[in-house]
Amino acid sequence: MDTTSDIDSNVPSFAIGGGAINEKERTYPTSDAGDRAASGEQSSGFDPNSLPHALHALAGLDRYPNYLSRWSVDDMDRLEESLERQLQAVRRQKRSIRERRDGIDVLLNRAMKDDTDGTLTQILTPPTSWEEIRDHVLDPRASDAIFRSKQFKKKPPNIDDLLTGRIQVQLDGAQLEDLIDNEFYDVYSFPLLSNVFCKRVRTLVQKVVSLGEKEEFEHLNLGRRPVDLDTIGLGWINTLLFHLVIRPISQQLFAETEEFEDLDWRQGYIAGYSVNPSAPAATPRQRLVSHTDDSEVTLNIGLGEDFEGGALQFRGLRGTDEEGQLIGEFQPQLGTALLHAGRHLHEVTPVTSGNRYAFIIWARSWKSLRANTCPCCWLNRRQG
Repeated sequence: MDTTSDIDSNVPSFAIGGGAINEKERTYPTSDAGDRAASGEQSSGFDPNSLPHALHALAGLDRYPNYLSRWSVDDMDRLEESLERQLQAVRRQKRSIRERRDGIDVLLNRAMKDDTDGTLTQILTPPTSWEEIRDHVLDPRASDAIFRSKQFKKKPPNIDDLLTGRIQVQLDGAQLEDLIDNEFYDVYSFPLLSNVFCKRVRTLVQKVVSLGEKEEFEHLNLGRRPVDLDTIGLGWINTLLFHLVIRPISQQLFAETEEFEDLDWRQGYIAGYSVNPSAPAATPRQRLVSHTDDSEVTLNIGLGEDFEGGALQFRGLRGTDEEGQLIGEFQPQLGTALLHAGRHLHEVTPVTSGNRYAFIIWARSWKSLRANTCPCCWLNRRQG
């Protein structure tokens, strides 16, 4: 079946070289109550195209068994039509994403057949021992801090239990003090990945994106936006770093200021920047405008290569007096991670030479913070 048209029309992309974030332009629709009144139609002023109105309706349906008994039939019709449109959008995106992922699976199988030296197989295969993680994944300094913690000195947890979240890692604060630097408020840095491992990840992404430029894979748009690691077979890296690093360290640094009990979701991707933005090189941007992340905590790891410019500037927490003010700048370093609150405004300055790659993981708390926070309030405090 030819799915190119569906994928092209439903998968968002952005212009090469742009610095915008992947977010639609925010609009605030006005109610068409006046037009309806002029036509003699009964109206309450309810506008299902208004996000606050729609959220009020959903909250009411969730809370009150006979919520719609107070509504006019016209307003119920408008609500039903609006929800149907949203459901259709979910179905379109779901179908498009499945088709795109199937296409990427075909691409990966093609890449594996050409993997004569075994480099792709090596990184696509999850580690089965802590020795592999220490020797091939982690920076020695991060490895020392982790394996000197009491939980690991006594008996390292089973790797399968760790990757499935059946066991929670506890890292010793004393070991982390020697590892972590506080760059500025709520922004911390520490060495995390080995240089060799960074190069392997970067090489795989470049090979996959380069293959994606072939005519049969062009519709996948692989080089025109950040590359999702779960989609290209590297989800094990996201999961490992989430359970081994992000969750335990965030508990000690952010649990109170960001008001979550624990983190329970992650997404990891590679973002590329270049003085000469290029889809084949997986560097579609030169810069990135000031923004916040849809995360409670973000891990941002430098993957190289040689470049100038491309600094990370931080501009205060959304919803505080420092919002929008430049509070610090950090120049990415190979294998070094930054850990910061997702609501911390940040941007990437223009890359002036070379290619810059970053490995980014977003972590959320669906079961605590987002289960108890109004989504409208959550989003509006981030609105630019």
